[in-house]
Amino acid sequence: MDEPAGRTYVAVPICAPATVGDPLVPGGLMTESGQPAILGVLALYDRLGADEFDDTDLHTLRTFAGQAGVAVHNVRVHEEAQRLSLTDPLTGLWNYRCLRESLRREVERATRFGRMLTVLVLDLDHFKDVNDTYGHAAGDVVLGEFARRIRIGLREVDVAFRQGGEEFVVLLPETDAYGGIIVAERLGSAVRDIPVPIDPRRMSGGAGVAVDRVAISVSIGIAVYPEHGATAQQVLDAADDALYAAKNAGRDTYRLAESIPLPAVDVTDPSVSRGVADGKTDQQGPVAGASGGPQPPRQARGR
Repeated sequence: MDEPAGRTYVAVPICAPATVGDPLVPGGLMTESGQPAILGVLALYDRLGADEFDDTDLHTLRTFAGQAGVAVHNVRVHEEAQRLSLTDPLTGLWNYRCLRESLRREVERATRFGRMLTVLVLDLDHFKDVNDTYGHAAGDVVLGEFARRIRIGLREVDVAFRQGGEEFVVLLPETDAYGGIIVAERLGSAVRDIPVPIDPRRMSGGAGVAVDRVAISVSIGIAVYPEHGATAQQVLDAADDALYAAKNAGRDTYRLAESIPLPAVDVTDPSVSRGVADGKTDQQGPVAGASGGPQPPRQARGR
């Protein structure tokens, strides 16, 4: 960016508070030489009423820059603390707390615009064996690599979460069941085809098996709003049930949730709308209570 034209100017750095060593700010607050990190520069050009800036102007500008540095630092610390509260530190994906709010919001958006939302629930197969055989450090590497492959296999509008343990959730806005199946196949292949490289020095505990790669696979459950659930919690539960169906089918595969049955309709009742009586889904019917967010994950069932 070009500087404005001017005969005289004065500039001072906007620095982070020198006495604060908060690790929340990426890159830290101090340079390698021990000086406060520079957040920006405050520059003034052509002083009104005088030919040049003087020491009083410089002192005033430094005072203002110091206050601005504290304000900018506080904003960055707050934003970073908020981000850390919503992300999983191991994988870098959004955590379950963020999943609850995001799923509720996406269901409301799908309801408002009459769109579909596909939910994938993914679970690494036999992950306990990885921890028991190669150690938890190797298991952490596998989880981190699994999360990375999920991220690169999604669109920019798709969102991935770590729900807990080795279970993950992916939200695919404006995606139908067919699109969800395509994504599930792509993710399954990305996980299956390339074993995860493991540094033998990171392996601890377990049986001390000497390997440099760990083969993994994933089972995936697919559910679509509103076809498989009328609320955020229902569609998440439907995807979870489909996941267990994939597990029971032998793992390393995916399953689509079963559609929820439509309620029985008395066609002789004049109060029933024509659309429902004809077997069509009333746009307002299946989305009642769509704002309800998901509940904590259900008890694991033999994964």
